[in-house]
Amino acid sequence: MICSVNATVCNGTSCLVPSSNYNEILSLALSTVLTVLLAMVMFSMGCNVEATKLWGHIKRPWGIFVGFLCQFGIMPLAAFLLSLAFQVQPIQAIAVMIMGCCPGGTGSNIISYWVDGDMDLR
Repeated sequence: MICSVNATVCNGTSCLVPSSNYNEILSLALSTVLTVLLAMVMFSMGCNVEATKLWGHIKRPWGIFVGFLCQFGIMPLAAFLLSLAFQVQPIQAIAVMIMGCCPGGTGSNIISYWVDGDMDLR
């Protein structure tokens, strides 16, 4: 048996080729690039906030309370009811509940920006 040039151990019957770290390097590069891009998007969305509108929301926090109630009241309740309706396994129900409590993320911010939504309340 002829071993590959990059084999580390070759004893005639088997060859040991070192594992490639290509996936590790690609994973590190992608996570770094995506983190930087996400930070840039979030920073640019924050630059769009007007101080006067933000102060107005702080003075009358009705929108903040409604958003808080929807995110941590209605969404988890809907996730719980869907878990019951579809009779999922307990571990899957926990995952659905966690996802029901998670905020929408960057996608909702971008869509709010596109439709000229209130960026101070996003």
